[in-house]
Amino acid sequence: SDKYKTLGTCHVVEGILGEGAFGVVAKCRNTETQKSVAVKVNKGEEGVLQQALYEIDVLKRMQCLDHDICNIVQWDGFFFDKENICITFELLDMSLRGYMEEKDRFFTVGELKPILHQLATALASLHSIGITHMDLKPDNIMVVDRSHQPLKVKLIDFGLARPVSALHRGEFVGTRVYRAPEMLLGVPFNESIDMWALGLVMAELAMGCCMYPGNSHYDMVRYIVETQGQPPDDLLDNGDQKMFISLIKSMLNLDASNRITAQQVLDHEFFAASIPQSPSRDRLPHEHLVRRVSFLIFIWFEGWPGVVVALCDHIKGTYSSNVLHFFFYVWPSMYEL
Repeated sequence: SDKYKTLGTCHVVEGILGEGAFGVVAKCRNTETQKSVAVKVNKGEEGVLQQALYEIDVLKRMQCLDHDICNIVQWDGFFFDKENICITFELLDMSLRGYMEEKDRFFTVGELKPILHQLATALASLHSIGITHMDLKPDNIMVVDRSHQPLKVKLIDFGLARPVSALHRGEFVGTRVYRAPEMLLGVPFNESIDMWALGLVMAELAMGCCMYPGNSHYDMVRYIVETQGQPPDDLLDNGDQKMFISLIKSMLNLDASNRITAQQVLDHEFFAASIPQSPSRDRLPHEHLVRRVSFLIFIWFEGWPGVVVALCDHIKGTYSSNVLHFFFYVWPSMYEL
C-alpha cells in the first residue's frame, strides 16, 4: 500500500525489504540521484525515536571507517518524514540467512573462510573505535551480490550498537540465542560479546542450525555448560555478589557465638566496594529470572547445594520447572544430595 509513496522530499518507495519492532526497511529510489537505496523508516513513537537517535550517533562515530574495506554497510545520512526518522543506507542484495535458506544447504568450510575473515575485519574495525555491535546474527549480515563468488558480505543494523563505555552490567540486549554467557549471568561484559556471537554464527552457517536454541536464559546456560563445561570461577565468583553471599553465610552461622554482628556487617568490605548499578528502569520478568539463577549458581559454588534445592522447591510456581531442570541437568551430582 506504501508503494510509490514518497518519503521526505525525494525517496520514492519501491518495496518493503523487511520490518521489525522499530518500523520498516524500504527499498527506495532517490529521485534526485536516480539511485536505489535502503531506507530504515523508524516509527514516531518516543522509545523508537530515542533509539534511532542513538543509532545515528553511532553511525556518525563510524564515519572514520572505510565502509568497503571494513565490510560495513555505507550510511548515507538521515531525513524526516513527518514524525518518522528515516535512515538511508546503500542497497545490498540479501541477508546471509536468506541466502542460506534460498540455497537450502549449509556452508562449506571453504565458503566460510572468506566470510569469517570479512566479519572479523568488520568487528575489529568497530572495536578499534570503541563500538560494540550487540546484535550480530545471520539476519544482520548482508550479501552484497549473490552472483559473485566468493561472497562479499557487510555488517548491517546498528540499532542496538553502542560505545563500549556505555555498556551496563545487567542489561539484556540483542537476540537471546546469540547472547554471551556473561550477559546471561548478569555480570559485567564488554565488546567480546560480539566475538561470542560471531562464533555462534559461524557454527550455525556450518551446521545449518542454531547451536544453542534455548527458549529461556536457563536453557541457554544449560546448553553452554553441557557443551563447554562450567564457566570460569572469575565469571561466577564476581565481586559484590561473592561478598554478599559471604555476608549471608556469616549471618546464618549456626554457632551464635561466631555469628557476625551488626557492626561487623557495617564494616564489611561489601559496603566499601564500588558496586556497579544498572540504569534505573523497570525490570522485565526474565531479568528477575536470570538474576535468580545467577544467585543460585553463586550459592551452589559457595558450598550450599542444599540451599539451592530448597530454594528451587520454594519457587515451585512460575519458575520451578526451568530452575530445577537447569540445576539437575547441568549438575547431576545434585541427585546424590
